[in-house]
Amino acid sequence: MRLNIYLLIGVQLLVSQLASAQKFVIPVLPDTQVEVKLAPEMFMSQMQWIADKKDSLKFPIMLHVGDLVDFNNINHYIRASAGFSILDKAKIPYAITLGNHDTEAVGEHSGSVAPGNVNQNLRKTGKFNTYFPVKRFRAQKGRFEKNKSDNAYYTFKAGGLKWMVITLEFCPRQAPVVWAGKIISKNSDYNVIILTHYFLNGRGMIGTDNAGYGDLSPQEVFDQVIKQYANVRLVLSGHEESSAFRDDVGVKGNHIYELLQDYQGENRGGGYIRLLEIDPGNGTITAKMYSPYTKSTKRDVSQFFFSNVGFVGAKSKK
Repeated sequence: MRLNIYLLIGVQLLVSQLASAQKFVIPVLPDTQVEVKLAPEMFMSQMQWIADKKDSLKFPIMLHVGDLVDFNNINHYIRASAGFSILDKAKIPYAITLGNHDTEAVGEHSGSVAPGNVNQNLRKTGKFNTYFPVKRFRAQKGRFEKNKSDNAYYTFKAGGLKWMVITLEFCPRQAPVVWAGKIISKNSDYNVIILTHYFLNGRGMIGTDNAGYGDLSPQEVFDQVIKQYANVRLVLSGHEESSAFRDDVGVKGNHIYELLQDYQGENRGGGYIRLLEIDPGNGTITAKMYSPYTKSTKRDVSQFFFSNVGFVGAKSKK
């Protein structure tokens, strides 16, 4: 009898350890435009911390919500590229979605609107794709346009599950949205994360406008693609300050967790990183904002917890 009890305890400990081993963390960088412009040392501290914590916190990939740079000039892109070289050296895959400041929609020496047709300029992303060519994206598996990562998809495995990240351009054109829907549909066994610069506003509402110069609004993207597929789990965005989140239900009954993170107006960005702890074994997502630069964690609405998350491919605890 005593032996059976010991065996039972051992099994319970093993199950607990296995469940714990499933946990992993995805670091998400909010808009870094002001850091790159005014405080590159802050930007570098984020990158170095992510590289240093790669193994202990189990980072399978790093995500950036866009507005990587502030002005569309070479100096800003050189700084941004140098920061990501730290992740390249550490062999950490990453995905970057394009913000409006990462395009020719803004000036080379100011963040104001550049001359010309602003909608057309929004799709001119030569500097981004020069400093961040396709070959830098270790996890990238395909893209909407040849040799351009403006709209692309990435895959990785973590927590015993299959994951896909789809980056969508700022207030996207119709064609990339249709393309994204096809990719999601063909990969129904993947948990999908949509990474796009503008989605939630600061009140936690899905944006209903095109920001004055884009194409489709976030609400149109949500209606046409995001809510249509049962395997879409997360939507990550920036652009509007500062933190917000919401939980919507798709047409298939799946919950879609949408998160905003943007701290460009607070201490030049503050060096904050969104840390998403995902625990497939327990069906939870936990989020917080941590700054390795100031060694501080925000104690506000940026902290939240989702339970009973139905991850695709996760085994029931029963």
